[in-house]
Amino acid sequence: MTLKDRGSAAYQIFLLGLSVYVLVVLVVESLLVKDPEVARVLQYIDFAVCLVFLGDFFVNLFLAKNRLQYLKWGWIDLISSIPAIDPLRWGRLARVIRILRFLRTIKSAKVLLAALQRSKFQSFTLIVLFIAFVSYSLGASLILEFERESGSDIDTASEALWWAFLNILNAKISIGQAISPEGVIVTLVLNKVGLLLFAYFNAMVIAWMVRQRSSGE
Repeated sequence: MTLKDRGSAAYQIFLLGLSVYVLVVLVVESLLVKDPEVARVLQYIDFAVCLVFLGDFFVNLFLAKNRLQYLKWGWIDLISSIPAIDPLRWGRLARVIRILRFLRTIKSAKVLLAALQRSKFQSFTLIVLFIAFVSYSLGASLILEFERESGSDIDTASEALWWAFLNILNAKISIGQAISPEGVIVTLVLNKVGLLLFAYFNAMVIAWMVRQRSSGE
């Protein structure tokens, strides 16, 4: 089973983006992060991404015509998707290399764009989800850094993750508010990303209703 058989160009680029992102997070966590609560946020985010990678592995294994042939490379995906084991997480480099190899089979940028345009809905959906995920995880991490010295109520990983989630939803309920100027900027960014998500899924529902009405006529 080749990578070309394992999904569209948009989906492979989405996985590539996630793989690169979690590798960057791993480097940052290992070399730069000193606050244990910030490290815990990054570990929670890594766990969520591991679930995506594990799901991708098992789906591909189930669909593979030759499972033993798939496992020739796929076992690296399985082991590197196990959360909270730092040395194994570097196995994601193999995923990046293989996805890049798949993308190199698309001979030119023109062909790549054509492949993405053939699945515009999927491509745009994955882009929106990736932007939302990165914004959420970065927002939850940065708010702890920015609010550490400001006396804010946001001082644990769980509070930061919940705060970021509510701000992406633009939920007007009682939560800790950012006090530092940088924290206020993070709040505004998450609010705007939340509006993007709402607008996109609202447009999806409207488009579905229009198609249903058109098909019923």
